[in-house]
Amino acid sequence: MSRFQRILCSVDLSENSLSTIDLATSIAKQHNATLVFIYVAPKRLPEEAMLSSDYVRSTVAADKQMFFELRPSDDSLAFQHLFVDGNPGPEIVRAAKECDLVVMSTHGHSGIVRFLMGSVAQYVMRHAPCPVVVYKNAPKRPEKTESERQPRHFVTDVMHHVSPIRSYQEMKPVIAELDQAKQTAAPVVDDNGCCIGILTNSDIERYCGLQKRYEDRDETVIDEIFETDEFGQRRAGNWDFDQVHRHMTSPVVTIANHEACQKAQLLFEHNSDIHHLVVVDDQEHPIGILTTEDLKNCPNLPSDN
Repeated sequence: MSRFQRILCSVDLSENSLSTIDLATSIAKQHNATLVFIYVAPKRLPEEAMLSSDYVRSTVAADKQMFFELRPSDDSLAFQHLFVDGNPGPEIVRAAKECDLVVMSTHGHSGIVRFLMGSVAQYVMRHAPCPVVVYKNAPKRPEKTESERQPRHFVTDVMHHVSPIRSYQEMKPVIAELDQAKQTAAPVVDDNGCCIGILTNSDIERYCGLQKRYEDRDETVIDEIFETDEFGQRRAGNWDFDQVHRHMTSPVVTIANHEACQKAQLLFEHNSDIHHLVVVDDQEHPIGILTTEDLKNCPNLPSDN
């Protein structure tokens, strides 16, 4: 039986891929091998993904922090972390050249930066220079760590439901509705119900300030109210100034409804200028709003205090 000295464990932070850690740990322990965790963040996404580069960067940054917190199931094992950018298949094969075995799952889940993983396992099996162990249904962990025994809280446990608003709606009735509902923000959707922005109290305050300056005949506000056309000429009217799309914040940082509160906390940390996350379903339809205050109701989160 050949001896493995370095075992590469590929993860994309999905539940399916994380559960392979137990298998990789078991094999590494048998051979007294070093376990090398690898995570590949795609450098660029297809245009049809319709994701802002800022959102992708913040998501990858949050995943990177979570990745470097991974540990083998057995604390006595030596391990390393390898975080790379690029195409997952070729990057895993490249890393496998320095290892004796690859352990990975057949697929991850369809998250924002993980949707490229579809045929990665097949690619690695064809091109890796060493044996590859692939599990279609990853085994359950035989023993949970203390942190895993803690109840896991999801963003849907602490978010609050807010009805989305349309980009063409008038600001004044929207402001009245938010004030009556005592909400500090609302997601903005297009005609297909997909989230395209968020209207927050800060956006509303800025709108009201512009309107007051205009009513007070402040000439310095003209350029902010009357938009210019593609030729740099000021438009003749400001018919859409009172519509939501002129004042919403876009692009907006969203979080999937299946994510844990820890992921939300990391997104807030990597986007320090925002105070709201829009919670979306698999079709990018908003189902709620999550604020930094809401996370205080989620137990077991790391605190700065």
